[in-house]
Order: sequence, then C-alpha cells, then structure tokens
Amino acid sequence: MLFPAPIRPYLSLLLLAGSGLFLNSCGDSSAENNRMAEAPLDEEIRYEAVRLTASQPTRELNLPGELESYYETDLYPRVSSYVKALHADIGDRVNQGQVLAELEAPELTANLTEAYSKVKAAEAVYGASKGTYQRVLRTSKTLGAISPVDLDAARTKAVSDSLAVVAANAHYSSVQQLVSYLKITAPFSGVITDRRLAPGAFVGPGGQNGVPILKIKQLDRLRLRIAVPEAYLGDIRRGNPVQFAVRSFPNQTFTGRISRVANSVRPETRSELVEIDFQNRGGKLKPGMFASARLPVSPSGEGSIYVPKSAVVSTMDRTFVFKVINGKAVRTTVQKGDDAAGQTQVFGDLKPGEVILKTASEEMADGASVHIQEVKS
Repeated sequence: MLFPAPIRPYLSLLLLAGSGLFLNSCGDSSAENNRMAEAPLDEEIRYEAVRLTASQPTRELNLPGELESYYETDLYPRVSSYVKALHADIGDRVNQGQVLAELEAPELTANLTEAYSKVKAAEAVYGASKGTYQRVLRTSKTLGAISPVDLDAARTKAVSDSLAVVAANAHYSSVQQLVSYLKITAPFSGVITDRRLAPGAFVGPGGQNGVPILKIKQLDRLRLRIAVPEAYLGDIRRGNPVQFAVRSFPNQTFTGRISRVANSVRPETRSELVEIDFQNRGGKLKPGMFASARLPVSPSGEGSIYVPKSAVVSTMDRTFVFKVINGKAVRTTVQKGDDAAGQTQVFGDLKPGEVILKTASEEMADGASVHIQEVKS
C-alpha cells in the first residue's frame, strides 16, 4: 500500500518505536528466564522425623477389656413341640432347676403310654414263661417225666422273655427322657436376658428351631477379658489382683483376680488373652460393659522407648517403623507395648538417639532416600 508523501515520515517513526518495544519485551522475557534458571530448586520433599529418647519404665498397664457373664447360654427345645406356657421373662431371676417353659407334644405322650404298655406286656409274658420253666424243672426231677429237650426249651423261652422285658424297659426310658424335654429348666442360677418366642409357637425340627426360646446369663460372677502385649507376659501370674473401672461408675474401682491365661500368643496382635474373675455381688456390673484394667508390671532396669502412634505401621506380616540410616528410610520390625497420650511403646532394634520418621506409610519402599526435618514428638 502506498501512503501520501506527507504521512511517510510519521510512519517511519511509528515503526521504529514498535521495534524498540518488541526488542525490550524480548529482552525482559529472556532475563526472567535466566533468573529462573539460575534460582536454586528448593522444592524437595522433607519428611518430619523424631529422635528417640528413653522414657521412665512402665510400672502399670492400662488395657481395655469387656465384661462377660461367667456362664451364658441359649435355651433351645430338644423335640418338635408347641410352646404351652412360659414361666419366666426378660429380667427375671431364676434358680438352677427351675421350670422356665413348658412344651406340649401329644404324640410323645401317646408314645410314652404305648411304651409303658409294652413293658407290662413283656413282663406278663416273662412271668408266664418263667412259671412254666419252674414247673418243668420240678417235674424233671421225676425220672422219665420230662425229656431234656423240653427242659431246655422251657429255659430258653424264659431267658428270651426276660430279655424282651429289658428291651421294653429301655424303650420306655428313652421315650420318658424325650417327654422330660417338654419342660425346660434353668441349667444354672441367673437372669433371663432375652425371650424370642411366645405360647403357641411351633419349635423343633421343621419349625422355628433356629431361634432360642430364652437366653440366660449368670450375673453374680463375671469374667473380664483383656489382651496383654507379648512384652509383659512375664509379669502375668494367676491369682494376681487387677483393678479396673467402668464408665457407668467413674468414681469407683473394682478388683478381680487373674484366673485363666490362654498360654497362646495371637500372631495378629502379638498379645495373649487373660481372664479375670470378679464376684459381682449385688449385680452392680452388667455383662457387655467396657472396662479399663490397670495391670501392674515389673519395671525393667532400662528405659522404655515411646514413639508417635503415626510412626508405627502394622501389616499382616509384621509391625515396623522407618528408621533413618544415612539418608535412607529402613523398615525396622518392632513389637508394640503400652499406649499413652498419643505415644506407643515399642520394642525392637531401636536405641535412644536414633531417628525415625514421625509419620510412616506402608506404601513407602524399604530403603527409600528421604530428606528429613527433625521435630518434637
């Protein structure tokens, strides 16, 4: 395009000015890029780490547990029948041997009558054969009056009839035992805690056989079950007193004694099950309550090492922490002990002064290079 002569000088000035701005802009961009390239990259990930210290040895363990009744059972019917009457309901205190429910089965009553009549019939037959044998035996003393064959036959008949009486009595006893199942009694003294059925319900095979009629629990004697860490199993002794508390009575302390030790360490928790018996006089405590038990242990001569709970990783195979050695996170197997105030006691290849990652993850590779920043635990 051609511009008039008077305008051309102004166009030249505008072109020169635009070129200068473009060059300045390019120069500024290049300088910025140079400054970014020369700036140090300080964006690397730093992991928080803590330095291990030895704490005062533990003298008492606080372990959670659950109270259970010493005995508890579901009461099921033993025969096909109908619920005739219930003599106990939820909350009733019952004594051992007390009748709790009555069932009815007309066919069983008929079978019992039939079995009894068979016993009497067998006894009558045996009485007759026995009398016959005795008469034949007396007659055989007269020479030539009774042949030896007749004497043996009479004796065999009497013996056979006597065995029939024994069989009839055994059958009658078995039917009588089945009839006794129509009365459900308490196997021990306790409290009825549940009732599932009502009079008229059909129970037994083919009916509601999967549902218990009643549930009974013993309340005057309870069990407290706790899991003791493997590191403290040497301090467990049968008969040792253990104090515990429950949330329902926060200002009271209860005392029981160690009665049973499982003698087997659970691999998934590295702990052993311990049962503590408690005489629940007055029924103050209830089965199912959570309890906090204080188990006294003997302190060792050296201090215990506590780490943040976030530093411990538990998998199906093992429990470990990441110990930092020469800038690498090394998985170190440990065993857990007591838990207190967000800290977990650990046992393993750890010493005071060593450094571990404060927050560990199973996804971190063993021996991975890490940059750390020490913080307080």
